[in-house]
Amino acid sequence: MKHQVISSRGNQHFKHLKKLNESPRYRHEVQQTILDGMHLIESYAERFGSPDSIALIEGGNLDKIASYLNEDTQVLEFPAGLFSEIAPVISPTGILASINIPHLEPSKKQNCILFLEDIQDPGNLGSILRSASASGVDLVYLSDHCADLWSPKVLRGGQGAHFHLPCIEKANFSDITKSFTGKIFATTLSGKSIFKEDLKGPVAFIFGNEGNGIHSETMQLTSHSIHIPMEKGIESLNVSAAVSICLYEKYRQEHFNV
Repeated sequence: MKHQVISSRGNQHFKHLKKLNESPRYRHEVQQTILDGMHLIESYAERFGSPDSIALIEGGNLDKIASYLNEDTQVLEFPAGLFSEIAPVISPTGILASINIPHLEPSKKQNCILFLEDIQDPGNLGSILRSASASGVDLVYLSDHCADLWSPKVLRGGQGAHFHLPCIEKANFSDITKSFTGKIFATTLSGKSIFKEDLKGPVAFIFGNEGNGIHSETMQLTSHSIHIPMEKGIESLNVSAAVSICLYEKYRQEHFNV
């Protein structure tokens, strides 16, 4: 473990962490990203081993994650002012890690897959991935215009889902759906109630942009339309809430023999 106190914005480690925080292009070029907080760091380390570096606010304590570090891990200590510039949130936890982006092999099992088209809010995307991982989704495909999968804010919302759930970015939905043998659902304002639809067996769900929904071309790839019943006067649900309802209805049908 190598320890270094950093007090200059000109330091190469500071510049690297700041760019990882701010630039999707840079993250993809160097295939690294930032984890914010103890939980994410522990979730990553338990699956993939030691992070590349740890960044601490001055006076921070490494004791909780010392067992996850090795002799090559860089431990970088920053005064509060500099640390706030590399942190992805307004109220930082005081500990960050830079990691090599892991690449999970897509599962051969395709009992439940998820297509996400142009989901732009990082919090929504992270929350969706968290629900998908918890409800047993096998694979997630993301369109070209989704929020950056490996942005610190998406990672924070996912709370470790990225390290268990295979996700494929810039996916061609048309090619993939042609080879999928199960039902392909889209949520609409009409269609059959999701609570009356048979969701057992191979199923794919497609969800669209927060404001514009699913593109008309993408809607043509679906085989079934469903809707989530709501009280009168309510137009729609947040996309992450809608995803959770659909995924857990499938989970309920398959695990509770209802």
